[in-house]
Amino acid sequence: MTKRLGWAIALAAFILGSALALRYAEGAGLMGADAVRRAMQALIGLMLAGYANLMPKQGRGFGSLSAQARAQTALRVGGWSLTLAGLTYAGLWAFAPLEIADTAGLVVVAAATVLTAGYALWAFTACRRDRGASTSR
Repeated sequence: MTKRLGWAIALAAFILGSALALRYAEGAGLMGADAVRRAMQALIGLMLAGYANLMPKQGRGFGSLSAQARAQTALRVGGWSLTLAGLTYAGLWAFAPLEIADTAGLVVVAAATVLTAGYALWAFTACRRDRGASTSR
């Protein structure tokens, strides 16, 4: 727990430091406002990808073997979908026109979130159905 908290605080400090450095660069005339916005949004996308990549590694053993397997599968689906969404978000903000990056980035992350939540709901509902079927015999 402490190790994860330390990494989370370090990454938060990195994000805040990056935001301050980008604002300083904008104020000094080294970067335009659009470039600062793009850089910060791309960094946020990469952070999402990084955290999502760690999702499957966060699984804990609880419940039956079936529940553990479904939980791990849900974590993998969420990890994949959100990692790809984060990388796509970062790529859109790095290369696409601002109007497209703004809308498409939101759509990509929202779709990955809905996919992750929907799959987890389906997996755990199926697990409850399986448990109910085995206890009713």
